[in-house]
Amino acid sequence: MNIKTLLIRSLSGLVYVSLIVSAIIIGGAYFMVVFGLLVGLTLFEFHRLTGKQGSVDALQILSAIFGVILFVVASRISMFSPFFLLVFLLGFVVCCIVELFRNTPARTDNIAYFLLGQVYITMPICLMYEILSYNYIVLLALFVIIWASDTFAYLAGSLFGKHKLSPSISPNKSWEGVVGGLIGALLTALVFYLTVLEPMACEITVSPIRWLIFAVVIVVFGTLGDLLESLLKRTVGVKDSGHIMPGHGGLLDRLDSVIFAVIPAAVYIFIMSIIC
Repeated sequence: MNIKTLLIRSLSGLVYVSLIVSAIIIGGAYFMVVFGLLVGLTLFEFHRLTGKQGSVDALQILSAIFGVILFVVASRISMFSPFFLLVFLLGFVVCCIVELFRNTPARTDNIAYFLLGQVYITMPICLMYEILSYNYIVLLALFVIIWASDTFAYLAGSLFGKHKLSPSISPNKSWEGVVGGLIGALLTALVFYLTVLEPMACEITVSPIRWLIFAVVIVVFGTLGDLLESLLKRTVGVKDSGHIMPGHGGLLDRLDSVIFAVIPAAVYIFIMSIIC
């Protein structure tokens, strides 16, 4: 990697991280705009990716618009409200009606990918808003732990990687990278606990052990989310999901771990809130 490529990669990564962190901390309308854009652009990217399978031609723009509408509904009411479910079902009905009158060879596949995009991308990002409403620090920690895991996994894999994690899906990922990512994420989570959570004990009460278990859950499912996206890319024969982030690929390449990890993380938070 030459200096110019490194600088471009670093700059685009800095912009991405700055947008995510500032949106979480500021919240409100700013969060809705940033994460609403993430929903729409990532869905559009997802359908362009799946559209490379030849007969598949899902409705990219309709899916992106519908995903943003779902996100707005979730942020205004709740994704757990009956109205959210009704809006989701209405989107399914609209998609089916449109596909009935399209002259495409794989209409049922298009409907299936339309639904998959909403479940795979929109729902997890809506869930992020629920976590933000619970406490923005928890959502911030989710992203920080994922970023630490990715960084340390890359370093450990580059230096010590010998045993492949899943050669048929992602030949570059190794078990050494996974272990390195886990160790780095646990250290980051511990520092986060000592510097952020402990001073805020009046707002969030959690033991160090439970917090580290939270980090383990994020890393394990984040790694699986990374593999899932790698499977998708290998299926359609591409290296990156897109090119919106120079040096990094697409938005889905950056969000693959967190959108998969946020679901078990939210379940863990819910269980801990009941126990406590």
